[in-house]
Amino acid sequence: MTKQTKPAVLLIGGLDPQGCAGIAADITTVQHHDGHALPLVTAMTEQTSAGLTALGAVTPDQLMAQFENCRADFEIAAVKIGLIPSLQIGRAIKAILEKLGDIPVVLDPVLASSSGGQSVPTDVQAFIRVELLPKITLLTPNLPELHVLTGTSDSVELGARELRKAGLNACLVKGGHRDSEFATDYFVYEEAEFYCYQDKHNKQVRGTGCVLASSIAAHLAAGQDMRDAVILAKAYVSRGIRLADTVGPYQLIAHSREAMQLADIPKLCYQPELIGKQFEFPACPPRLGIYPVVDNSDWIKKLVDEGIETIQLRVKDRDETETRQQIEDALSHLNGNPVSFFVNDHWQMAIESGAYGVHLGQEDLHDANLQTIAEAGLRLGISTHSYWELARALAVNPSYIALGPIYETTSKQMPFSPQGIERLQQWVDILSDRYPVVAIGGINHQRAQELKPTGVGSVAMITAITLAEDYRAVTRELLALWQ
Repeated sequence: MTKQTKPAVLLIGGLDPQGCAGIAADITTVQHHDGHALPLVTAMTEQTSAGLTALGAVTPDQLMAQFENCRADFEIAAVKIGLIPSLQIGRAIKAILEKLGDIPVVLDPVLASSSGGQSVPTDVQAFIRVELLPKITLLTPNLPELHVLTGTSDSVELGARELRKAGLNACLVKGGHRDSEFATDYFVYEEAEFYCYQDKHNKQVRGTGCVLASSIAAHLAAGQDMRDAVILAKAYVSRGIRLADTVGPYQLIAHSREAMQLADIPKLCYQPELIGKQFEFPACPPRLGIYPVVDNSDWIKKLVDEGIETIQLRVKDRDETETRQQIEDALSHLNGNPVSFFVNDHWQMAIESGAYGVHLGQEDLHDANLQTIAEAGLRLGISTHSYWELARALAVNPSYIALGPIYETTSKQMPFSPQGIERLQQWVDILSDRYPVVAIGGINHQRAQELKPTGVGSVAMITAITLAEDYRAVTRELLALWQ
């Protein structure tokens, strides 16, 4: 087997003779994600806009022969499963998954055509529940499919959890069928559960479920975190619907290379009552400039005296009294200068002391009272390290968004790999018209020079200043560079 330049995704599903959904949509999606599509046809369906008239299942021997041909020359990195037309084919798919071992598997449980007509047999539905769920990485049912698989129509949360009890690893329930202002999906797996929501498009577009599941599978094949894969796939589908083409009697997703726009990215929250909730924080300057992050108030005085106009106090491992004193001392060192002074994490003290703003990490968002912070008139900055954390930040509507670490950093333990200049450029292109962007992590004078062409309005640093032999000279060089 020769070395592959693109991750190969095995696509198991039915052939739509009109080329609007199923395997045809899957292939195009994987190709647009720079993957190699390996199509495995389960059924030669007969369907038009009037509905599905015949499933046209292939034989299990035909399916297994296709599979052996696929893996003869390719190392399969992920699997996407769509239409399972018969129990025999379901059993063959289970055998295929057992042969492949531990790789990501996304199942879009196509139980009926969106245009109506014939649906899959009930024994297939039972087989999915009992035999396939434990072998699936992610299931992507819509609301009717969730109801069929679980018998519950009252709660997407309850239905998804029932499937996880049956052995499923993760579930993304698609909420586009719900009569509501937002298209809201519910995602749950062992480490997290959240809602991602977007404004609904006033379009009836065919093949969206196939494209979403294939997009997720392609991202998983490329090594993306599952939460990032979900957010990126949602953005891909949203852009495709926004740019949808009219073909015959249908509107079809546009598989565009156009850059992702801010409106394409879903927003993420952890409680259903927060879906669509808007927070209003005061704006920051679009370019916050050189942004030191320091751990004591003495550094506030030193750096304000050198002309720093944006600074953050990050006090860790001190008791409440000492922390409060550090904040009060820092404010006294501003000496009436127009400095944007942010307090890290301690939002109540920031409000009480009259700070300019507060900076919160993703975990801090769980505990902070965002409405109280907004009503107090403080600016809010939020850290992001991934696409799903960006989606979380967008739901909060902060004053600025920080991305990091851009480079390797020793300032703090980070579970995330370096983002790099290309990712920062993407953040700037998507966000900078609406949110100031701050780059952080491993940045020194030389690296600040590398980042300036991206158009990022601010670079934050810690040790580049605080551990410098001559912090005054370093600070002046950075300020001169950023002007």
